Amino acid sequence: MKTAVEKTIEGDSLYRELFGDNREILISKRAMLNKVWNIFRNRFDTSYSGNRVYLIAVPNRVELLGKHTDYQGGETLLLTGPKNFFAIAAPCSDGTSHFVNVDRELGETVLRMKKDGPEMMSEGMGSNYTHRVAERLNRNLLDSGFPPLGNVKAVFFGDIPIGGGTSGSSAKVITDFLIFAASHELIDEAAFADLIKSNGKKTGLELDQQGLDDYLLTLSMYIAHYENGLDFGDLKGDRGVGTFGGSEDHTAIILGEKNRLLFCRYCPTQLLEKVSIPEEYVVVVAYSGKKAEKTRDAMAKYNRLSGDAARAVQALNKANGTEHTLLRDFYPELSFRERTEAATDQLKGDKSLLTRSYQFFREREIIFEAVEWLKKPRMEAYGRLINESHDLSRKYLKNIADEVDYLQQSANELGALGATGFGGGFGGSCYAVIQESQAENFIGQWSEKYHQRFPRYRGLTQFDIYPPCSGATWQSVKL
Repeated sequence: MKTAVEKTIEGDSLYRELFGDNREILISKRAMLNKVWNIFRNRFDTSYSGNRVYLIAVPNRVELLGKHTDYQGGETLLLTGPKNFFAIAAPCSDGTSHFVNVDRELGETVLRMKKDGPEMMSEGMGSNYTHRVAERLNRNLLDSGFPPLGNVKAVFFGDIPIGGGTSGSSAKVITDFLIFAASHELIDEAAFADLIKSNGKKTGLELDQQGLDDYLLTLSMYIAHYENGLDFGDLKGDRGVGTFGGSEDHTAIILGEKNRLLFCRYCPTQLLEKVSIPEEYVVVVAYSGKKAEKTRDAMAKYNRLSGDAARAVQALNKANGTEHTLLRDFYPELSFRERTEAATDQLKGDKSLLTRSYQFFREREIIFEAVEWLKKPRMEAYGRLINESHDLSRKYLKNIADEVDYLQQSANELGALGATGFGGGFGGSCYAVIQESQAENFIGQWSEKYHQRFPRYRGLTQFDIYPPCSGATWQSVKL
């Protein structure tokens, strides 16, 4: 007789609820989760405690518009993607936590939870994220009067391209968080939810936003602070994972809705609107094969854009006699174009700050226009705007790799309505908007054209349709 776990994994309802009706996606996801379960059952059948396991699904995201605006209080338009992590986890009492990747080449993370934090025993791919999550969550719990974290057994698997610019690192952080929090039934505990919501309010986050669950909203912001290392209200931070970004990744991953895009503003997070892509059009994402990894050597490139924005704020404050903390807050009484002109006039002595500010203000103008064209809908106009967004990023942020730039150009040559690189840059991915009826031929032609120009990436690239999917989910399943 099949267990409840096996019935959940083999049925259709879970996958359709998360990913929609695309047949290829559903087949792929079922195969992924079956691999996770089979390894978990064979590896940990006698070492976890209790009669339940916890099934976790965490998606990736595509930043349709809003390049490097979220950490300065700007807006982004987000698509929650069909690539994801699956995990099956359970608490254990043998004193050791195992995080086992289905892909054995990526290794296995083993740590031991102690009252004062985790002790690392062995490191697999992404073990730094696992360690940071365990360390901060444990400390925040103890400081708030909760019991310390216990150990867990977990198997996970993901198809998010490493270094693809689709928030794979953020998805891994959230997966690790949910493995600990769900396994110990913390994530659904009312006292923990109250802790997160109360500290969210202390950060200035507005609750009772229409159509949003307060707990999920504040939880997305809380987990974002695991990456930037900042305090979340009274919940103390640490070093984070080294990048100074905003919280758009976590907003999309936690709050995503099937068939909806999220139009959001940040610092703090605010949902402005949910919008849709017209049914006859689809988003196609191409991962270039060139990794946009946030390694030690590459970190300065990512943080330069954040640093330039912060220095622009200082310079504009000096020019205007103000004390703002975000680029968003300058010239609120002016139109976007007038703001851009004002910043240009006041920053002409420093080209790096001038170009950084110009991109920020123009990108904000583009995103409001683009959302209106989506709603009308006028997809040709939307396509022109995402092409301009790409050009702004290449010219002013200087973070568009040659591979991604070629993907953008070739997509337009093949008849896309528009295309742009996205994410942190310096590698990664490009998305294009096309008519759904053309998708299969377009993907084949786009892929072949790219591989002819960059043959070294054959076997590394991914070209996929990206329907808007649901956000992260977790559930307890009885054995």
